[in-house]
Amino acid sequence: MRRTSRLALVSVTTLAAAALALSITSPANAALGTHPVKKVMALAGSIGPTENRLPLVGGAPAGVPLSYGGGAVEITSRNYAIFWDPASFSYNPSYPTLVQQFLTDLGGSSIFNTLTEYYGTVNGVKTPIKNVSTFGGAIFDTSPFPAGGVTDADLQAEVKKVVAANNLPTGVGNEYLVYTGQGGETVASYCAYHSYVTIGGQNTAYADELYGGQSGCTTPSSPNGNPAADSIINTSSHEIWETITDPNTGDGWVAADGDEGSDECNFLFGPTDASGADIHINGHPYIVQEEWRNSKAPFGCVMS
Repeated sequence: MRRTSRLALVSVTTLAAAALALSITSPANAALGTHPVKKVMALAGSIGPTENRLPLVGGAPAGVPLSYGGGAVEITSRNYAIFWDPASFSYNPSYPTLVQQFLTDLGGSSIFNTLTEYYGTVNGVKTPIKNVSTFGGAIFDTSPFPAGGVTDADLQAEVKKVVAANNLPTGVGNEYLVYTGQGGETVASYCAYHSYVTIGGQNTAYADELYGGQSGCTTPSSPNGNPAADSIINTSSHEIWETITDPNTGDGWVAADGDEGSDECNFLFGPTDASGADIHINGHPYIVQEEWRNSKAPFGCVMS
């Protein structure tokens, strides 16, 4: 199938039993367990499983401060994109290219400066989160979706399969974002979520990234002229930010009402320019939601 990637092809691995064709750009480790998902990005304007729309106070959304539960955070992060795209569920041509561009641009960006006031405990030492997020590579999988639709168990199995086939790193600090092809998953009560799967005894983060541009999950503009890609970039930013601050989904930085930081600012965007972007990173236009800063509570949704 046609695929464009900004990354050089390093290896192709074929697993006969799974009919898995992979192309990746990076190394290191692998086995499994399960954990309940945290569905944290609700439809715009709706109340989802754990996402509570914020009340209006003086015309601005007011949120509850996050508190630290003493668990893991990602001091630095590395993200991998798994494009699970069977032949009959294809993406539009520039969709994976724009996603990879964003994942490459993300680290050091102003939107992720919002992370630096949070911290974790590392070897007993209070350690601030750094605005350091790298892109580990892209994997393209054209194997069929399971009969009856993609479940969370299927997503976990997909991550395990990809990690094992490519000897990829596991544990806190690594996240695997699974981008299912058009028609593979239909938006119901959420646009995306993150959770973790235990691989080789290590909790390893993943995110379910339903095909972008579905009703209720769209951005208000499309600075790249690709509404599906621009919308999925927004949900990716949301889930990565939350994974960094709460990779184990509950013992990191969480508000008293159960929201994680991105939930507090769900579908709240900054002012846009003529292209429809509310942020430019490395000269590339994007529209992504604001993120939560405790220091500005109760009006903590900001772009930097």
